Amino acid sequence: MDTVVQLPWRSVLIHLRRRKKIEARCSKCQEERIQTNRICLWRFPPFVMIHLKRFQFTQHMKRKLRDLVVFPLEGLDLSRIVAPSSPAAKTGDDDTSADDTSQDGSDEDFVGGRFHPLSRENCGRTESLYDLYGVVHHQGALTGGHYVASLKSEFDGKWRLFNDAQIYELLARDVIDPSAYILFYVRRDVKGATLEDFWDTQEREGEGLTEEEVEKLMKRDRCVIS
Repeated sequence: MDTVVQLPWRSVLIHLRRRKKIEARCSKCQEERIQTNRICLWRFPPFVMIHLKRFQFTQHMKRKLRDLVVFPLEGLDLSRIVAPSSPAAKTGDDDTSADDTSQDGSDEDFVGGRFHPLSRENCGRTESLYDLYGVVHHQGALTGGHYVASLKSEFDGKWRLFNDAQIYELLARDVIDPSAYILFYVRRDVKGATLEDFWDTQEREGEGLTEEEVEKLMKRDRCVIS
């Protein structure tokens, strides 16, 4: 049986942002060289999905990983892995500052919502806190198992476990367990936002596909998994 090891979330973030040395081929000299790789965020995305490694495959073995990762239910702070701003951005001399015009010289063509990536109101570098709203769990072993989901209701704030047709109320502390597989977080300033806050959803005559065109596309030959 695998030993359950408790991993604090802070150590996970520290490991994620750590510089790693990798061997890669140089595009100029075409020789294998030691390079440095580091993962950072430039913008804080509206939603974050974190996929925990639960299955390990090596040359000699394969197994299900049951380590208990203690992830936060509220207040996940990703500021530790955000990339620093450029010196030009700090002094206000950056060509992409908020006072500049858009790439085509005009903002009149932009019709997206305030959370749209091109919106002047969305720099994506201000709010770094996230709250958990869903978890996919893998129950069972490597060769066979079952997927269930824990979801937090936006109406009453309670957690519920969805297991096929059965639904149970769940204590928040029970969401954190060794079966947690995929974590779903939402940025705090995005809570309560609608689709219109991200994209332009207005219908315009002469734009987009007609019902006939959509139906024609659906009838084309396509790959089918049977």
